[in-house]
Amino acid sequence: MQVTASKPISLNHQEASQIKALQNGFPIIWIGLLICAASVWFLDRPPHPLAEQVPSSVFSAARAAEYLAVIARAPHPINSPEHDAVRDYIVRTLQNFGLTPEIQKTTDINERRKIPGALCNIICRLKGTGTGKAVLVAGHYDSVPAGPGASDDGVAVASMLETIRSLKSAPQLKRDAIFLFTDGEERGLLGAQAFVSEHPWAHDVGIVLNFEARGTRGPSIMFETSDHNGWLIRNFSQAASDPVANSLSYEIYKRLPGNTDFTIFRRAGYTGLNFAFIDGFAYYHSPHDSPENANQGSIQQHGNYMLAMVRQFGNAESDDPRPANVIYFDLFGKLLVVYGHTEATVFLVLTIILAAAALFFGLRTKRLHAGASLIGLITILGGAVMTLLVSGVLARMIMPRNPHPSRMDLGPIPEAGWYVASFCAIGLGCGIAFYLQISKRISAENLISGSFLVWIGLVIALAIFVPGGTYLFLWPLFFSALASLIVFANKQISPGTARGILFLGSLPAIVIVVPMIHKIYWAFAAGATAVVSGLFAVVVSLIIGPIALETTSRPWLLPACCWIAGLVFLVTAMVTA
Repeated sequence: MQVTASKPISLNHQEASQIKALQNGFPIIWIGLLICAASVWFLDRPPHPLAEQVPSSVFSAARAAEYLAVIARAPHPINSPEHDAVRDYIVRTLQNFGLTPEIQKTTDINERRKIPGALCNIICRLKGTGTGKAVLVAGHYDSVPAGPGASDDGVAVASMLETIRSLKSAPQLKRDAIFLFTDGEERGLLGAQAFVSEHPWAHDVGIVLNFEARGTRGPSIMFETSDHNGWLIRNFSQAASDPVANSLSYEIYKRLPGNTDFTIFRRAGYTGLNFAFIDGFAYYHSPHDSPENANQGSIQQHGNYMLAMVRQFGNAESDDPRPANVIYFDLFGKLLVVYGHTEATVFLVLTIILAAAALFFGLRTKRLHAGASLIGLITILGGAVMTLLVSGVLARMIMPRNPHPSRMDLGPIPEAGWYVASFCAIGLGCGIAFYLQISKRISAENLISGSFLVWIGLVIALAIFVPGGTYLFLWPLFFSALASLIVFANKQISPGTARGILFLGSLPAIVIVVPMIHKIYWAFAAGATAVVSGLFAVVVSLIIGPIALETTSRPWLLPACCWIAGLVFLVTAMVTA
């Protein structure tokens, strides 16, 4: 098959000036994309903590931190003297609030697990004015022997105490609120199982809110729900002030082997939400999981969720009708976008139509050529493969081995941000260099058409196998296709205006995908190299049109910057990791 390059177009003086402006210096579009990516990365953080002086009806991280300092002063695994001291402290604090906590003691589960001594759940109940199903808030107060468990799960326990204090200072809810401080979670979810199996209040529960941590910092993420979650997610969206959640996390987590207390409730048929912050994995289950390392912003977001959700579900007019699952994702941690699978199908069809229309008008106006577009598809796939291959080879060659064999499933070392950044940057540089070689022959527009075909395939695959994750590729493709349609359908559009429209159309790819890349790194540490580099390669494939490598006066500057940045990151990693 013979491939013809796009024909040169005669330009007037104004168009030539615009192209020259794009060629001079470091293109402004590159800088704009980098600023957008850096801003999205920076905004992916918890809210500012509130001081003790805020009103009593508001959750204060500073007040919760006072409880945490006592709870996590030392390791307190099940059936240790320090564990008993923490249990007694929680009971005294609840009594000081005017409550009558009870201790659920059981040895049956312990005996089956061959754990000596009694299991001691702490349970209290705030009565509501009505008779509907209760809201259950759960968090475990035992720690691992290796560390004081400040974040896992002392932050949840401290947040529960501060939430109870706030609720006690406000009017009664319509429904009862049950607070369950579980024991033995670290030994196999024993406390949650004992509550579900043996306690009479288990039959009164309608909604479960579980709080966990697998790190010491970062935004608190609503990462898991029960099935048929439409009602739950819409209530969460209404009540949460800083929602961080997406349906792809739900799809991923339910396929992973990890368990929390929420697993017991979900398997028992309860509906509910599961929250955790996961950055700072290096301190997880270690002596460094201390109150000093527990991030105040993470405490604040945990508490904001807890107080808001108890009020929202505690005043609900009806129980969960258990509608179908929904697709959801947050924007900048401030807004939760929620829609059903019917709407998702409509959006998918519309997006494919837009992409097809853009390709049709591109061919009609001769901005695209069929053969060159096919080469563009191969080029996009080749660039992604090269990015993955280079980053993967570097990770195997350079990454130091993990001194903790039990953590090998999460990567060679648990705190590997500079290493992952280095491998991805160098891999991306190689992928972009590959794009650069081909774009000289087929133009950026034909690369755009190739990326559309790749993205359509990704969206359809997600819709079939991981429906909750379709949003990740659907909306970037929608806006990029819309921008390309505007450009390709307009014969008179100037090169500068065309690049500007394509630039705007590419921003959703950064806004939506980059936060997910950030969270995937938090979740899998060094083991995230392949997924992170792959997602970056996919994003670059969609923004390669606005970058317009073939029109720049210094086309090798972008891959060279990636390589230099990768080497700088690698040196930093070796010095600091």
